[in-house]
Amino acid sequence: KKLHIREEDGKLIIPVAKAVPGCLMGSGLGASTTKRGDYDITMFDEELVREYRLDELRLGDLVALLDCDNTNGRNFITGALSIGVIVHGSCKISGHGPGVTTLFSCLTGKLGYTLEDSANLADIML
Repeated sequence: KKLHIREEDGKLIIPVAKAVPGCLMGSGLGASTTKRGDYDITMFDEELVREYRLDELRLGDLVALLDCDNTNGRNFITGALSIGVIVHGSCKISGHGPGVTTLFSCLTGKLGYTLEDSANLADIML
């Protein structure tokens, strides 16, 4: 209830603080499960980081992972959408960066998102 999930035109719409292009996903990609560990956003493409305002990410932010299927492991699939939460900060090691734990994932277009700066667990849980 506190996440303010709503149904719109047959889709679940979830507020997120940021959208992340799937091409930026690194460590965790290809994992056979999402039940353990996390999935890192690489921060090395400065243009995309600026465009999507990823330099403003905070612990606890809900994020939309575009073209990311996390239903049976972690895959890049055009049109898929996953929603997750930022669980750790950035890193300078190639393939690593802010970590995301998956909360929702969908291949069928029945999941959507809206951008809301306040979509952070600290704000939501108050």
